[in-house]
Amino acid sequence: MTSDAVDVCVVGSGASGSIVAHEIARNGFRVHVLEAGLRLPTGASFATVQNGIDAAALVRSPTGTLRPIGWPWTVSALGGGMTLYAGIAFRYRKVDFDARAHVAPDALNPVWPINYDELRPYYEELEQRIGVARLAGADPLEPTSDPAVLPPHRYSLQGRLIATAGGRLGRQPFPTPLAINSVPYRGRPACDRCGPCNEHPCPSGARADAHSPFADAWLPPGALSVNLGSKAVHIELGSTSRADTVEWLDTVTRQRARVHARCMVLAGNAIQSAALLLRSVQRAAPNGIGNATGMVGRGICFKISGYVSGTITMNRLPSHSTGGPFSTVAMTDHYLDSDAPSGLGGLIYEASPADRAAGEGQVPLRVHFLAADQPMRSNAVRLANSRDRLGLPNIILEYCTHPLDKRRLGYLSRRASDVLAEAGAKEIDYEDSNYQFGSGHLHGGCRAGGDPRESVVDRWGRVHDIDNLYVADGGFFPYPGGVNPTFTIQANALRIARRILTQLA
Repeated sequence: MTSDAVDVCVVGSGASGSIVAHEIARNGFRVHVLEAGLRLPTGASFATVQNGIDAAALVRSPTGTLRPIGWPWTVSALGGGMTLYAGIAFRYRKVDFDARAHVAPDALNPVWPINYDELRPYYEELEQRIGVARLAGADPLEPTSDPAVLPPHRYSLQGRLIATAGGRLGRQPFPTPLAINSVPYRGRPACDRCGPCNEHPCPSGARADAHSPFADAWLPPGALSVNLGSKAVHIELGSTSRADTVEWLDTVTRQRARVHARCMVLAGNAIQSAALLLRSVQRAAPNGIGNATGMVGRGICFKISGYVSGTITMNRLPSHSTGGPFSTVAMTDHYLDSDAPSGLGGLIYEASPADRAAGEGQVPLRVHFLAADQPMRSNAVRLANSRDRLGLPNIILEYCTHPLDKRRLGYLSRRASDVLAEAGAKEIDYEDSNYQFGSGHLHGGCRAGGDPRESVVDRWGRVHDIDNLYVADGGFFPYPGGVNPTFTIQANALRIARRILTQLA
């Protein structure tokens, strides 16, 4: 077993891990990143990545049997989920930071220990770094922000049809904010509108990824190192209040090694970070690190979601009737909605299928709707007695959709269907997203808050009873919010990284 010593060990190289690692390394500290995955191969897609998972999480069937069909990560690879995401870059709304008026009485406290105003400077800085194409002021629920860095993408054919139908229904459609260049920006080209890019690598480099914020960043020699195929399996405490080493496993050779670090940052994802803390059982932490009150893994959220789709007939198609990003139009009219159960609905946006070519006058339309789910104590990440191929305990995802969320999901499905019907779709099909098995939207499990009885980390992401151990991924979120989380995960990770720098100095 080899051993290295660094200033900071970061577990995970995706949206949050890349931000933390680069921010600390550029300030002259030695950072080591452990990434369980490898580089994605040429031609990779979400389907091939998911099919390649041989450590699926266990979820309960309706009869109570545990089945290995859960998704314990979005993408396990260098760059994480940003390698295949759609580039959707919403900021969280103010209600997402305090949804007490809208959650069920039996839910955990949904209040974040920070608010939008505190996070706003980090949103602004990241938007400048990566470029976000949006139309400022068009989203009626958009929080206050600086002027947009990039102009919005024009609507696809499907986006224009959806926007027109929404407008006729009295809604306020607007261009989906995207971390995809609408014009060349900071050395990356403009989107060439080759087709929906969700769940596929961007062939041109127009879409931001985990490396985009640092295209022109200089790092001191030797400041940043990355180990691929390195699964963090255990954190060892040096004292009751300080973490000392991370033990990791080479996923190919099965050899184990340790990294000694002054500070450790968990950035794998909400499920993986909780599982690592639960695996780190030792005399000073008999139930796992940070789990003295039994909160590690609790409050896991996946966002409730679904799709509706249909086909309309157009006698004359535009000359350029295909192409464009996965989503070009969105609506938040039913986000804060007195008619929605609890008064809080969610987001509706274009989600064009991979094959959206209009053939013989038939135009396929598809809409995604999603909303925050209730942060429930009973929805949790746990460890099984059985083992995976690496010899680690299998992960169990205990998750059940709250009755309130079922009603909210049905409400959003009807509102989304209204749009397609207004656009002219005669038959509208519902498509389950299978969010209940895990998804690309992973939140909670290491929830932030001021009360250790209800949370795992404080407002800076620091595990309550450990001085030098932080969580910077979506596990931090005490409430999942009703829009895509990646941009908020990045902004919060930058905020946490700046805090860590003050502790290292």
